Amino acid sequence: MRAPPRIGNTQIRRSLAVLASAAVPNVQLPSGLVNQTPLIQSLPLSALTGCNVLLKMDALQPSGSFKDRGMAFMCATLQARGVTDLVSSSGGNAGLAASAAGRKLGMRVRVIVPETTKKIMLDKIKAEGADVEVHGANWNAADERARQLVAESDAAAYVPPYEDPLLWEGHSSIIDELVRCTRAAPRRPPPLCPPAAPRTPRHSY
Repeated sequence: MRAPPRIGNTQIRRSLAVLASAAVPNVQLPSGLVNQTPLIQSLPLSALTGCNVLLKMDALQPSGSFKDRGMAFMCATLQARGVTDLVSSSGGNAGLAASAAGRKLGMRVRVIVPETTKKIMLDKIKAEGADVEVHGANWNAADERARQLVAESDAAAYVPPYEDPLLWEGHSSIIDELVRCTRAAPRRPPPLCPPAAPRTPRHSY
């Protein structure tokens, strides 16, 4: 296994500057809902790719997924707009992230999941205090049910697993963190990989 080559930080910082300028600048995530996660060097991936590689360990977020970033930002924003009831359609991970954020914000959370969602994920969501409804053979059916519940309530808001600008804005906070980390790092900061987070169960939203 060959050692990763040394690289300068000029190109890396330029790349991060481009990413940061393309993202929403200085996203302020709600206090206490999201962790600033470490960058961990991966020697096997560094050897495989021929450059130094860091993994952004967003598996250390409260729900175990980078999705906490977007969910925390979206849920807090909806609460500031007067929403008290969140309805999420999910195969697992997004609903868990919404439940974790909603619990800390003191909001009611209902998560609609399909029949394919594993019991271990149902138990995790329920442990966060959310109401869980199993509906339909797939996520599309669960999503239709979630939208129906929102339409029937004046206090509820729909929380999708991935398709909303508020989620994207919250997720973009990872770029701000990377920029801060590399500015504070020693001279040769390694290149970066996407957030490292487990998916439980497989292919869950």
